[in-house]
Amino acid sequence: MKKLIAIFAVLLFVAPAFAADWAFYGSERVATWYVNKDNGADKYSVNGDDNDSGTQWYLQGNSRLGAKVKADKVTGQIELATTASSTDAAGDGAVNTRRAYGVWKFSDNAWLKVGKDYSPTTDFISSQWFDGDNDMLGTGNFYGRRPQGLTLGFGNFEIAFLTPQQGNTGGINSSTTGILTPATNVNTLAQANATGDPDVYLPKFEASYMLKLGAGYIKPFGGFQYYQVKEFSGSAVQDDIDIYSWVLGVSSSWNIGAFSIGGQVSYGMNEAISAWASGYNSNNTNLPVLKLDGDDVADIYTLQAMIVPALKFTDTLRFEAGFGYRQDNADGAPGYSLKDEAWVGYVQAMVTLAPGVFLCPEVGYIDFMDDRAGDNQGYQWYAGAKWQIDF
Repeated sequence: MKKLIAIFAVLLFVAPAFAADWAFYGSERVATWYVNKDNGADKYSVNGDDNDSGTQWYLQGNSRLGAKVKADKVTGQIELATTASSTDAAGDGAVNTRRAYGVWKFSDNAWLKVGKDYSPTTDFISSQWFDGDNDMLGTGNFYGRRPQGLTLGFGNFEIAFLTPQQGNTGGINSSTTGILTPATNVNTLAQANATGDPDVYLPKFEASYMLKLGAGYIKPFGGFQYYQVKEFSGSAVQDDIDIYSWVLGVSSSWNIGAFSIGGQVSYGMNEAISAWASGYNSNNTNLPVLKLDGDDVADIYTLQAMIVPALKFTDTLRFEAGFGYRQDNADGAPGYSLKDEAWVGYVQAMVTLAPGVFLCPEVGYIDFMDDRAGDNQGYQWYAGAKWQIDF
C-alpha cells in the first residue's frame, strides 16, 4: 500500500510536466458526381465499349477526425481518415492514418518535426473538388504526399529526411528495383519491374523556402533521392546502376482585394521513383527504363504547370477556376516511348450554407491525350458537387 501511495505521489508531482491542451476536430465529405468518360483508342475500350458514364456517390477518403495538441515547446497533430466502401452493403471502410507527428521548438526560430506529415515540396494551390479533393495533384500541382521522416525548420526554411522509395516502398531483401523493362508490345505497353538487387544508402531529401511578400509569397522547393541497383546472376540488370530522382519547382499565390491568383511550375526526373504523385498519368510513364544492353537506364523527365485564379464574391460565396498540365518525356527510352501528356480544367463555387457547412459545385474536364505509342487515351468530363461539414 505504501508503494502504491508513493507511485500516486510521484504521478501527482510530475503531472504538470505532462499537461497538454487537446483540441479535437472533424470533417466529413460526401461526393456526388455525374461522370462521362470517352475511352479513346480501341485498345482502351472496356467491355467492348468506347465510352461509359455513371453516378459517383461516396464518402470521400479524406474525411477525417483529428486532434491538435499543445504542451509548452512541444506541439503535435494526429489525424485519421474515416473512409468508407462504395461496394460493401454496410458501407463500412477502414480507418487510416493521414497525419501523425510531434514538433519540438528547440529555439525561437528553429524546430524539429518527428512523424508523418505533408512534405516540404507540397503546396496546395488548387481546390479542385472532384476525385476526393484531387486539387490537380500530380497534374499541374506537384505533390510530395505525406511521407514519414524527420523535418528541420529554420525560420521559413524546411529540410526533410524522409522514407526512401524504390518506385514503391522497398527495404532489406527487396526485389523492387523501380526500373522498368523496355516496352515491347504497342498494344499493351506492358513493362515489368526489371530484376536486380536494390540497395538504398540514404533517405529521400526535400527542402523548401517560404518567401513572404505582403499580399503573397514565392516558394521555391526541391527534392532528391539516390540508390543503387546491383546485378546478380540471371538478373535483367547487367551492371551496377545508380538511380537518381529529383525535382525543382516554384509556387506562388497572391491576394489582390477579393481576387487571388496562384500558380506553380516544376521539372523533375524519374519522379515515380520517389513516390511523388503521377496525377492522371500512370507511374510507368515516369519510371526509368532499362536500356537494351542492361547496363544503364533511360531517365524520364517530367514537366508540370498550373494556374488558379479565384474570386471571393461575398463571405459566403467564392468562385475558382483551374488549369493544370503534365508531360512525362520518355523519348530516350527503348520501345514505344513518346511523350505522355494530360491536362485538366475546372470551374467551381464554394457556398457557405452555415458556419462549417459547405456546398461545393464543380464542372470539369480531363484530357488524357495520347499514350507513349501515340494512341488516344480519351477524355472525361464531370459535373456535380461535394458536400462538407466541419466540426
